[in-house]
Amino acid sequence: MNTKNQRRIVIFFQGIDGIKRHEWTHGTLYLKLEDDRDCDFIHTEIRKFYKGYINPEGGVNMYAVGDEFAFDFVPEDREAPVFTDEEKGIWSEFAEEDQYKNMPDEVDLMLNLLEEQKRGK
Repeated sequence: MNTKNQRRIVIFFQGIDGIKRHEWTHGTLYLKLEDDRDCDFIHTEIRKFYKGYINPEGGVNMYAVGDEFAFDFVPEDREAPVFTDEEKGIWSEFAEEDQYKNMPDEVDLMLNLLEEQKRGK
């Protein structure tokens, strides 16, 4: 994944509470969460943002790696079948739905403002 899309994803999830730290390694996003039970919610939100604004034909796989969660951005046919529908994952019972549903608009606005700032507007 290119750095522009990585940056868009980071700006997006910075608006989500509960993420202690993040790191990109070879296109995989590693997140340390304050509460591991939030993993489904964060997976769902990252997946919706990725499919809606970066790659509509892609998917996001999530793996538990020690005390972190790894997110791989893959073609749709290689996405693990953890979603029973577009909204809900199966990793935990605690995924909250519809929270931050307006976040993508705010991320686009933020990216536009950053670009205008670079141009001196």
